[in-house]
Amino acid sequence: MLIHIIDPLEQFDVLPLFTVANSLFLTNLSLVLLLNFLLMSSALASHDFNLSSNYDYVLRNLYNLVRSMVKENLYIRKQQYFAVLFYLFLTILLANLIGLLPYSFTITSSFIFTLFLSLGHFLGINLIAFNIHR
Repeated sequence: MLIHIIDPLEQFDVLPLFTVANSLFLTNLSLVLLLNFLLMSSALASHDFNLSSNYDYVLRNLYNLVRSMVKENLYIRKQQYFAVLFYLFLTILLANLIGLLPYSFTITSSFIFTLFLSLGHFLGINLIAFNIHR
């Protein structure tokens, strides 16, 4: 009888879920990221601005929380970067909430995902600043 000891670090392994002809198409990382995107898009698409339910109230409070943080820390009159920061906040929040589920995969624990997010925002901010301040 073989006893399999469960390693606590197995939850951080990126495992292939679907492969075709030795090409990797779907991993648990991409599946959870897709689930995160679908949850976020369904949450934002079904929002009603007249606060008719508790769900609308929570989403409005999240919006106001991020808006107040952006106004306090970024001294820009038009707040043109608010949409990017709101999306980043919701992505990290939902990814970490999905990671709280037992036996799920937390995408923010993956080095590739955090590198992609940070490098993308770093390059975007520097390219915008370079174009504005020539």
